[in-house]
Amino acid sequence: FGACVFFLIAIFLLYKPILNGMAHYLVYPDKKQKSDYIILLGGERDGQRTRKAAELYKAGLAPKIIVSSGAQISWRTTESKEMVALLKQLGVPNEDIILEQKSRSTYENALYTRELLKGKTLHHKRITLVTDNWHTRRSIFIFRKVFMDSGIEVNSVASYSLEKVWLDNWWQDHES
Repeated sequence: FGACVFFLIAIFLLYKPILNGMAHYLVYPDKKQKSDYIILLGGERDGQRTRKAAELYKAGLAPKIIVSSGAQISWRTTESKEMVALLKQLGVPNEDIILEQKSRSTYENALYTRELLKGKTLHHKRITLVTDNWHTRRSIFIFRKVFMDSGIEVNSVASYSLEKVWLDNWWQDHES
């Protein structure tokens, strides 16, 4: 009986740090290194991923941005077309934007991006993913698996959604 009481007290005292730690584990540390391509992953709702990709491009992180998303937003436009329009509005020239419009998941983002890069000359042998902070560890994991034998290093830089996703006490907020 004493062990059960001790166990329940331990759970009560430790559930917050454990759940918060699990959420923070989803965020992979940013690694900003010269890259051959910035890979802008779809799935955003407020343009912050696109803004971060444009910021990194303008800072000289990479000479090209691959917009990776096959999601249909409506009967007349796709997510990737919206992202490209915002990139252009933010000053990224059309010739430095490459579209990948078949992917419907993070795994397919990686798979179709690898296909796009096949046969291209890479100077840094590196790509940098741009996605929401809570999506970085999962994206890095998937891309590194798909690119495992390619000789291409995969890094990421997080964007932060305007729709706040809370990592601390996330269970108290529906969106988080």
